[in-house]
Amino acid sequence: MDAKYPYARGNFFSAIRILAASSESIQTRLIEANDSILAVTIDEFEGDIELKLKFARILDLLAVDRDEIELVAVENAAHMSDVQAIKLAELICEFFYELG
Repeated sequence: MDAKYPYARGNFFSAIRILAASSESIQTRLIEANDSILAVTIDEFEGDIELKLKFARILDLLAVDRDEIELVAVENAAHMSDVQAIKLAELICEFFYELG
């Protein structure tokens, strides 16, 4: 059985591995996971509005400003509280599960 979104699934798996396999702060782990997450585009979920909306929510939490999304995502993650960072990490894990 082929995965429906192999590129997104691979990138989110990498992000989850980074989130799980480090002793760094949750904010630092989110910063390190940004590259994998931001490599996925919202267009990849064109046929699935629910996944598209959930991915957009993750992007909004990572980087509200779209001009320099990578820089903003790092800045946002660095200044998140532990509770905010954990919530975002949970959304990332749930999204990966839904890519099933």
